[in-house]
Amino acid sequence: MGISILTYLSNLAFIGVFLIVIFASRWLYSLSTPYNTFSEIIDKKNLALGVSIMGFITANTIIYSSVITGLGQEVQADLITVCQYTALGMLLLLVSRQVNDKILLHSCCNHRQIITKQSLSVGMAQASCYITSGLIIGGVLMRDGDIFSALVFYALGQVSLVLFTKIYDLFTNFCLIQELESGNIAAGTSFSATVIALGIILLHALGGEFVSWQSSIASFALDALIAFIILPVVRVLVDKLLIPSVNIDYAIKKEHNVAVALLEGAVAISVALVIFFAL
Repeated sequence: MGISILTYLSNLAFIGVFLIVIFASRWLYSLSTPYNTFSEIIDKKNLALGVSIMGFITANTIIYSSVITGLGQEVQADLITVCQYTALGMLLLLVSRQVNDKILLHSCCNHRQIITKQSLSVGMAQASCYITSGLIIGGVLMRDGDIFSALVFYALGQVSLVLFTKIYDLFTNFCLIQELESGNIAAGTSFSATVIALGIILLHALGGEFVSWQSSIASFALDALIAFIILPVVRVLVDKLLIPSVNIDYAIKKEHNVAVALLEGAVAISVALVIFFAL
């Protein structure tokens, strides 16, 4: 009975640390922006910014959950170690934020789209990229390797995210950036769900045991290749078989049909979850 109570109290301590992580996430987001996020949300009711911050906080939650899950019982009892790994993950997320905002959404002026125009589609795209980066970082922090190997595989995961967004533009019949800038929520929904599906598969690729550089990189490359092939194929299958009377690209670009985008995105995430648990 005593052991049970001690375990329960230990778990409460981790919940307490998590609350600090949430507050720190909000503070880090505000610190790295040139505008007053509190004023934007409270006074101007900026939904686009709220969605973006939601994605950032969710990403940090994924990182923290991965740390306490992947370290094992012996290390998990050491709150200092958990805090150190979480802090590293949060710093890497800040790096990912710069990469995502400057490279993935390079044509979007975040201040203009998120603050001036309050573009929900851009806010959704930002949030999904943060969540995917959180899945990547969570995966590398779950690995049985050192800090150097974690940084290497983090870089590989982030490069994969950048490459996939370029490929996404190739297998769709619309320009993602243009649709996001025009406020196309359907395009933002489709992209967001597909990118999160990629993150789930990359979490599987990065979360395995580190055996050797050759073996681990080969395993990561295989899972990444599966994602790069399967997700476009799934989109085609949804278009041709699940809703054959509707062209997905036309529905998203011309009709701004969010319902179609949600259906496509739900299938992509579902397939990614099956891949995560089956492989």
